[in-house]
Amino acid sequence: MAAANPTDVSPLARRKARKPSWRVRLGRRALRVLTTFAPHAAGRRAADTFGFTRGYGLPVSDRVPLGAKEASIDGNADIDRAYHWEGGASRVLLVHGWGTDSSSMLSFVKPMQSLGFSVAAFDAPAHGRSPGKHTTMTQFTRATGAVLDAIEGAQVVIAHSLGSIAAVSALAERSRRASLRCLVLIAPTSGLTEVLERWASRDMAFPRPVVERIYAELQLRNGVPVSHWDLLARGASLDVPVLVVHDPADSVVPYGEAQRVVAGLPDATLWPAPGAGHGRILSDARVREQVREFVTRQTSNLGEMAR
Repeated sequence: MAAANPTDVSPLARRKARKPSWRVRLGRRALRVLTTFAPHAAGRRAADTFGFTRGYGLPVSDRVPLGAKEASIDGNADIDRAYHWEGGASRVLLVHGWGTDSSSMLSFVKPMQSLGFSVAAFDAPAHGRSPGKHTTMTQFTRATGAVLDAIEGAQVVIAHSLGSIAAVSALAERSRRASLRCLVLIAPTSGLTEVLERWASRDMAFPRPVVERIYAELQLRNGVPVSHWDLLARGASLDVPVLVVHDPADSVVPYGEAQRVVAGLPDATLWPAPGAGHGRILSDARVREQVREFVTRQTSNLGEMAR
């Protein structure tokens, strides 16, 4: 058997599953104590924790991803670069999830290049090589839009987890989806409200007054309510085929959210990936092949693609 190309398997999948760092776990315990004595202050601190992107202690490489070239991104205060793999004139944009970075999406580079596409990816604000430790969905979405503008649109967008909301929200602007032929959402969450409720109520077990304070704080920081970041509302104007891939036993984002996304978008198909997990799904060979087949079907008439 031939050795795997380094871009065939994402570094995220090669890393052992990690719990949040001990500093993060200690901070969470302190937050629970603070909720008893100062719920408003606890809400503000909890909003900080919710927006923290470095909790898993993933190493940040100073090197450009293998085979990529750096490209400058102008007009965005949070990111200044993207990565580009050469191919044909048509383009694919890869959008990673929360708390990871562009390296998590590397397994899709070669399959998309084999179809004749150029491929672009980036590190979201406060992720990977981008500076900072905290960010918001507003910043994530604006950064995604800045990359779409820089590459003059994409024919295909492939997004993972919370990155799905950023991608769909950025594509809500008509000019950015003019060239779009199809969209792939891998283990998507259906909305930021669902993410916050799982984290604050289930994982952190905050009392309701603290949870409501988190909502208020996030609205101040995002400039819009948390409910604004609903994938179906943001994607209501999408008129392209969408493939949704999700593990029915995903322990991070429930399968029901993928079902909700498929039921609510005009032209969406759900492909279950049993046993793929939430992060490992990005390097699952079955998923790569399904994505490749879907993109091939939806873009087969792109005359400008290099074959």
